[in-house]
Amino acid sequence: MMLKSMRSANLAESLFDNKATEQFRDMQDQQFAKSMAAHTPLGIGKAMTDFLAKAQSASDTSDASASAKQDDAK
Repeated sequence: MMLKSMRSANLAESLFDNKATEQFRDMQDQQFAKSMAAHTPLGIGKAMTDFLAKAQSASDTSDASASAKQDDAK
């Protein structure tokens, strides 16, 4: 959708625009989008993953320090 929006916002018409070029560009954009989705997480999904990873590591750190304090108290 992002690539499609970018393509629709073209500011000038190309000298070589025709249906074949448009179809090829659409296929290229589709493959590019698949590649981006497979290798580069974007948007809310990445933000959620990062947030949950940080929350998990903070939880693990606080649990470890709590266990160490309990061990010291014994």
